[in-house]
Amino acid sequence: MKKRDFEALYGQIPEAAAIFEKWILIYANQAFRELFRLSGDLDLSWARLFPFSPQGYGIFEIPAMRPDGSTFEAEVVVMPCLGSEGFLQQVLVRDISYRLSCEEKLIQNERLAAMGKLAGEIAHEINNPLGGILLYSKLLKEDLGPESPLLINVEKIIKLATRCRIIAKGLLNFGRPESQEETLVNLNQVIQEMFSLIEDHRLFRQIKVTKDLYPALPSILANRSQLEQLVLNLIINAGEAMEGAPGELCLRTAFHQDRSEVEFSVSDTGTGIPDDILPRIFDPFFTTKKGGKGTGLGLSISHGIVKGHRGRIDVETSPGKGTTFRVYLPVRGVPKEW
Repeated sequence: MKKRDFEALYGQIPEAAAIFEKWILIYANQAFRELFRLSGDLDLSWARLFPFSPQGYGIFEIPAMRPDGSTFEAEVVVMPCLGSEGFLQQVLVRDISYRLSCEEKLIQNERLAAMGKLAGEIAHEINNPLGGILLYSKLLKEDLGPESPLLINVEKIIKLATRCRIIAKGLLNFGRPESQEETLVNLNQVIQEMFSLIEDHRLFRQIKVTKDLYPALPSILANRSQLEQLVLNLIINAGEAMEGAPGELCLRTAFHQDRSEVEFSVSDTGTGIPDDILPRIFDPFFTTKKGGKGTGLGLSISHGIVKGHRGRIDVETSPGKGTTFRVYLPVRGVPKEW
């Protein structure tokens, strides 16, 4: 077969198609050229485009590499093709990066749901024993009296057991979000009120805060206390990301009328999130904070609140430059009793 024959066979098909001779590219249709951003002469080896060589013919999912250095995940079909001087390699390529990304997100959501169920079961099992520890510790404290040298140890037990109950409460909220009444909530108002509670905290003393709140933001049907917790978690998380150093924090709301969604975003100029950590940030108990300063429940609980409100949460990050969390919540109708 000659080049004009290849063009007649593959020139009009939408799939990226190419012919290799002894694993050297000798023909590529327009779709293949566009996918790999090729220009000019070909004469590229298989190894230059695909770092991994297939074993024989078949369908493979392997990384693909463009001459400009960019990469993508590819589904590659390799078949034999009879040429004038023997067999050639006939190749069809499809970019499956988006599909794999969707599959990864689906697996992550299923994993979070399973971990949420497990977290709720664990919290339920430890809640009752913790209640007993607190009860008997307080009775012991009363029996010892204010002058007892053992009082300080009992108070430590009470303090630590109380902290464990707070963690268990967070686990219950994550695993089985409480069924509470929903009301019409103005998200701008929640943001203003929650930030006023913590604006004097040391985390924000050297941080420039910008509020870009959409003035005509519609109210949403939501659980106000859970939205307050969500907003606080994201703002505090952003403050901690900047570690008390000078930086900028931007709180923003928007209304996407075409999708009937409100958006709330928190942007910081902190250290960003490393790529190896990013897939785990919503996992319960996962934290990068040292010295026991974090429980690893803040973002996982936030994720649960957003999902419970039939919304979604996205994150954009650049290591060394900062992070933006975006929450999208649907605008729904008023309660039935209204």
